[in-house]
Amino acid sequence: MGNSTFVVGMLTFVVIVGFGLLLMQPVFAQYVDTYAVRVRPRKEKEESVADQPHDSALLVLLRTIGELVLSVMPTLADKRTVQLLTEANYRTPAHLAIYIGLKASVVAAMIFLGLTASAGNVFSLLLCIPAAVLGWIFPNFFLGGRVKKRQNEILRELPTMIDLLIVCAQAGLGLLMAVDKVSKETQETCPILSVEMQQLINDVKIFAKSVPIALREMGERCGVDELIAMASALIAAEAKGADISYPLRQQGEALRDRLKRKKEEEAAKVPVKMVPVIMIFIMPLILAPMLGPAVVTIVQAIGPIMSGH
Repeated sequence: MGNSTFVVGMLTFVVIVGFGLLLMQPVFAQYVDTYAVRVRPRKEKEESVADQPHDSALLVLLRTIGELVLSVMPTLADKRTVQLLTEANYRTPAHLAIYIGLKASVVAAMIFLGLTASAGNVFSLLLCIPAAVLGWIFPNFFLGGRVKKRQNEILRELPTMIDLLIVCAQAGLGLLMAVDKVSKETQETCPILSVEMQQLINDVKIFAKSVPIALREMGERCGVDELIAMASALIAAEAKGADISYPLRQQGEALRDRLKRKKEEEAAKVPVKMVPVIMIFIMPLILAPMLGPAVVTIVQAIGPIMSGH
């Protein structure tokens, strides 16, 4: 009975903490995006376009479980999951198998705990169902947070890349030569877009894709609307044989204006976000010295009257 109570308590704790983290996830994501300081060490060699999974026993186990689950239920690798993994730079089949294996392992652990504690306890048996559902959907929020973080980094790098492309275009370089030159010169300052542009060059030169298709695929891989708009503008300029510096300049000005408005909106929301903090933490400190003596005086005056009555 004691073990059953302990497992029920652990399941209840996991469900409550999980729902709390789900509710607070936007706050955590905004805090990390606003205040995180990124320190990039100097790279000794160029990164590949997709992160490669590390060779560890845990990841090998998760990959094996994921491959087994996908072989039984291939529909779990839906379009939305593949899109999120691609935008998060997890683009190999091994990443998909590890991700599905992680979700399946968490669900299995929740069900096992629920069945262990369900002997003579119907509540714990019912509790394992929301715990399993939560364990299945919870990794999606972490994956979505990584996607959002990567997209924000791309937005920070994109104005610099556009300016350098404009300089190369005005110097007489073609589109592919300008992309190749900029991608090689910005490996330290803009590592994400540098790797994506190198992938674009490889798609054109190695896989014999046309420039419009390669540009469109680069925008879809990153999932950033501004990058997709820039790719569309470059495709239109390339099709007409026009100078690419003019659409790039327009895209750069529109992007900077959008980022400026976004920062202004975030600054305007700060006073509203400070209201709960002021009401909970600051107002009691102000009201306690002001109302404290009055409350004590009133209590002392009413005390004899109440006792005499």
